[in-house]
Amino acid sequence: MDTTINQRIKEVADKLCDGNISELARIVGVKQPTLRDIVTGRQVKPGFDILNKIVDNSTLNINSEWLLTGKGEMQTSKIDIVHNPPYRDVGSGVIPIYDISAAANLKTLFANENMQHVLGEIKVPNAPDCDGAIYVRGDSMYPLIKTGDLVSYKQLHSIESVISGEMYVVDFQINGDDFLVVKYVQREEESDTLRLVSYNEHHKDIVIPAGDVRAIALVKIIIRITSIY
Repeated sequence: MDTTINQRIKEVADKLCDGNISELARIVGVKQPTLRDIVTGRQVKPGFDILNKIVDNSTLNINSEWLLTGKGEMQTSKIDIVHNPPYRDVGSGVIPIYDISAAANLKTLFANENMQHVLGEIKVPNAPDCDGAIYVRGDSMYPLIKTGDLVSYKQLHSIESVISGEMYVVDFQINGDDFLVVKYVQREEESDTLRLVSYNEHHKDIVIPAGDVRAIALVKIIIRITSIY
């Protein structure tokens, strides 16, 4: 049965705090009356700040995708596959992790055929075929992607291969400034531009000429590594 965010917050209280709303409020650092209004349905929808505090709390270890959509498990495990679209191309599961800061940008990383920027590798059973993974910084895709999460990707060799609405790592340059972002990409055919859309509603869309994109890769998996000790 589908549940609302409010109901899932109540489920967190029921399962992790023995149904004690006051205890959950104390753990996440919000006012008890506010949280009680959410779980009883008096408040239609919890605000971003409350969701942020619940997902960021290391004691609860709540899976952000479950809290937002109801999909997956309530709590994260040591390695949490947050996003894994149903592509059929299953690879070996061994994904190299690259140091994007050392490579300077995605274009340089793609052009570099040796392994000098490899930090290590991670093995994900039944993973789709990926070219590599990089660490993410920033909060534009929060809470779906947090700073420190890994995104594994598959390089695109043409901007024409972009599927509108999918998530991409995009390397572009505007007025001499370099940008590397993870965003949902929407193609706007009539103006030959790309609209880069954040998951975090506090970040505005960015519209760039398609010709300003230097390199682009489809995000295949988001990986969150959480310490449970």
